[in-house]
Amino acid sequence: MRKINIGIIGLGTIGEGLFKIINSERLSIRKKFNVEINIIKVCDLDYKLAKKLKIEKKLFTNNYNHIVEDPKIDCVVELIGGTTIAKTIADKAFKFNKHFVTANKALIAMYGNKLSKVATIKNLHLMYEASVGGGIPLLNSIKESILTNEIKSFHGILNGTCNYILSLMNDGKEFNAALSEAQNLGFAEADPTLDINGYDTAHKVCVMAQECFGYSPNIKKIHIEGIEKIKKIDLDVAKELNCKIKLIGRGKIMGKNLALSVNPMLLKKNNPLFNVENEFNAVLIESKNLGPIMKYGYGAGMLPTASAVITDLIRLNRDNNSSAMLSSKNYNLVNINDIQSKFYIRFFVINKSGYLAKITSKFAKYKINIEKIIQNPHITNLKKVPVVITTKKSKFSKLNKLLSEVEKSGLTSKESIMMPFEE
Repeated sequence: MRKINIGIIGLGTIGEGLFKIINSERLSIRKKFNVEINIIKVCDLDYKLAKKLKIEKKLFTNNYNHIVEDPKIDCVVELIGGTTIAKTIADKAFKFNKHFVTANKALIAMYGNKLSKVATIKNLHLMYEASVGGGIPLLNSIKESILTNEIKSFHGILNGTCNYILSLMNDGKEFNAALSEAQNLGFAEADPTLDINGYDTAHKVCVMAQECFGYSPNIKKIHIEGIEKIKKIDLDVAKELNCKIKLIGRGKIMGKNLALSVNPMLLKKNNPLFNVENEFNAVLIESKNLGPIMKYGYGAGMLPTASAVITDLIRLNRDNNSSAMLSSKNYNLVNINDIQSKFYIRFFVINKSGYLAKITSKFAKYKINIEKIIQNPHITNLKKVPVVITTKKSKFSKLNKLLSEVEKSGLTSKESIMMPFEE
C-alpha cells in the first residue's frame, strides 16, 4: 500500500472539507485505491479553526515553514489563496523536494507555467484540479483528452456566485437583493468583488488557456467584464428574447490567433449552458476529434472542492505527466474590439420627445444595423425610460464608440450596458 504524508496549509472552507473527507473516507480510499493519506501537520494563523475540527495541538502549527521543511511530509497542500505567500510556499515545497497540490486559481493563472517547469525538472508533481470548476473533474480530463485531440475552444460558466445571483435575478430579484441572499447562504463572500467583477472567472480562463492551448496569458490583456451593471430589467427583456444572461469565460483558437474573454452574454435556448442554474458550473469544450463535450457540476463549496483536492492526492505517483502543461505556444491575442457579434444594448433614456430618435440616428452614423427596439417594457421612473436595442452583427469597437458618444450626449443616464449574444 502506498502512503502519502501530507501537510495542509490553510484551514478555511476547503481545508476543513479536506480534513473531514480524509478522516471519514480513510478506509474507503484504502480499499478503492490502495492509498493511505496521512495528515502529518496542519497550519493556520489561528488555532481556533483546528480546535473546531478537534485537531491535536501536536499536529498544529502557525508557521508554514514547519510543514515545507518537515522531512516526514511528502506533499504540501496549499489552501490559503492569493499569489504572494502561496508562491513562496510553492517555491519552498519544491526546494525541499515535496509535491505541491493547490486549489489556488490565481496562483496557477499567474505562475503555473513557471512552477510546472520547476516541478518537471525536479521530478515532482504540481497538481491543481480544484482550481477550476470546484468538484467538476475538468482539468485532468483535459490533460487526458489532449493526448489524442486538439482543443479548438472552450466556453463556460466558471463562477458559481455570479450564476447564483443571475438565477435569482431571473426569478425576479434585483441585483443587491440577490447578492445579499447569496451571501446569507454562503454562495458569495463577504467581499464578493473578485466574483462579480469577473476576475475570478478570468483567473480560471488563464488556467484553462494553459491546459487547452499551451498558452500562458497575461490577465491584464484579457477583456474582463463582470455582472455589476446588470439590472433585473435586463433579465426580463432577455426572457422576451427567449434568452438568458450568463457570465461566460471563453477561449477560442482563430487561425494563429487566440481569443480570450470574460463577459456577460445572452444565451439562446439551444445553448447547452442555457439551463445551468444557481451555484452550478459548466464548461463546453470543442475538440478536433471528440467534437463538443460538456462538463457540469458544483463549481464551489467545501466538499466538492475538497473532493477535487483528494483526487489529486490519490493520483500522486500514479500520473507521470501531472505537472507537465502543454508545451508553450505563441499566439497573438485577439483584441476584443476586432470581434464581431450581435449585441444587446440597454439605455435609460431621458424621457423627452425626440431623444430616442437622436440615439437611433447615432446607430446610422456608425453604420450599425438595428434589429429590434424594445421600448418601455417596465417603466419604474418616468424621468428616464428603459430602452433596449438589439443589433445585427457588428464589431465591438463600433459599439463601444457608439455607447461612449451616447453617454456623453446627455440623452441617457450613465447606466447603459452592452452585451453580446453567444452564437
